[in-house]
Amino acid sequence: MDKLTQAQWCENLLNDDFFKKVIEDLKTQQIGVIMGSNPYDVDVREDAYRHIRTIDLIVGHLQGIAAEKQIREKKWKIL
Repeated sequence: MDKLTQAQWCENLLNDDFFKKVIEDLKTQQIGVIMGSNPYDVDVREDAYRHIRTIDLIVGHLQGIAAEKQIREKKWKIL
């Protein structure tokens, strides 16, 4: 699959309402784990935080791929 096709797939996924809801639900669930943990459950909170960061990393990666289309369009305008 070429980069522009990947960019379009990522853009579509990031704009999909169901995908956005799933991502938000996952983050909310992990925040709930942090909020509901006992003061001595440091490992539980750290795991939940790592999960949130992983979700953000995945979404950021998809955004980076989706930006490839815009980058190429701007590149041609400059040249």
